[in-house]
Amino acid sequence: MLLVTFHGGSGVSGINNVSAYSTSGDSYSTLLTAQALDTPESVTLSELRAMFLANNMLYVANGAKSQSTVLAFALPAPPASTFAYASTLIGPTLSSTKDHFKTSIAHPFGIVFEDEATCFVSNQDTNVVSGVTVGPGGLGGSLGHGCHSDYLKKKYPKGSFLDGTYVASQVGQLPDIDSHDIPTDVDADFGGLGVSFEHKKVKNSVRDVAIANGVLFVCDEPDKVVSLDALADGRYIGKSIALPEGPTHLAINDGGLYISAGSNLYWGQLPQSSSPSLSLQAITPLPSSRDEVKHDTVKIGGIAFDGASTVYIPYQTGTGGNNPGGSIYRYSVGSQTPPALIDGAAFATSLTDTPEFLLYYSGGE
Repeated sequence: MLLVTFHGGSGVSGINNVSAYSTSGDSYSTLLTAQALDTPESVTLSELRAMFLANNMLYVANGAKSQSTVLAFALPAPPASTFAYASTLIGPTLSSTKDHFKTSIAHPFGIVFEDEATCFVSNQDTNVVSGVTVGPGGLGGSLGHGCHSDYLKKKYPKGSFLDGTYVASQVGQLPDIDSHDIPTDVDADFGGLGVSFEHKKVKNSVRDVAIANGVLFVCDEPDKVVSLDALADGRYIGKSIALPEGPTHLAINDGGLYISAGSNLYWGQLPQSSSPSLSLQAITPLPSSRDEVKHDTVKIGGIAFDGASTVYIPYQTGTGGNNPGGSIYRYSVGSQTPPALIDGAAFATSLTDTPEFLLYYSGGE
């Protein structure tokens, strides 16, 4: 099945749950359920973002500033398509001031696991990638104290960092941070992430994260680059060339890194740890019907692969709610380098909210 998160929020048409679509047989592209996440009354879902499968759990970024948690859900037994709430992996430490945060967890966007015991979470309002130590069973996590990056500790021996910091911000003291010690500004040359402001609030900041070959890839939307950091010690390795639009979503498949950046999709051969460089090429597919998806006005969200031969791509034609929401298309992935995305076909159209992330789950049908 294909799992989909949406922009969500408090609007009438905002979808604050995960939709599940069939990807097999006669029911192909049928909406199995609009509420794949089953939660107790004590849990509020709002502005869901990235999803990740690890530890026999589905982890979901509960991204709204008022929530700012990563939630864990138990996998259903086939043919069920409902994921039952299991626990909160990590959440924010709030101050007495509304929507102000004392640790690096704030408005989470991307999630990626290095292994069963370690994951990384990108946070838009602190502009930090957090390192989370995951406890037994994958049910609980901790940030530890201060910076997780040995590299940053050596570069800034007297620096101050929010708990859990693994990749830091070029501007440490952001509007919604309430910390006893002002976080240190980390220069871009040392891996600091860009941030932009509007009306004294964070407008654009860190987005998605991915891992391959000992490297943590991070979308730096304001600086329009993907940065590379070593998993071993947090060492800043370098960055991609600047793209025309800021990168927002990442996916890894068959030795390649896929990057959604505005209306374009890029591909790069995954670097080996011995040669950590990243060269990117545009591979943007054309939707099969320009009447449904106007290529020059959409943005591409978080894509998902069904094995190596099929990719699902969400086209975002709005910014939440039905203004309008967007569509999801399916493409075949060619075997050439760079891969060509061909034979586009509509999978789900006229969505009432903006699709954010897709995740293929093979165990639910």
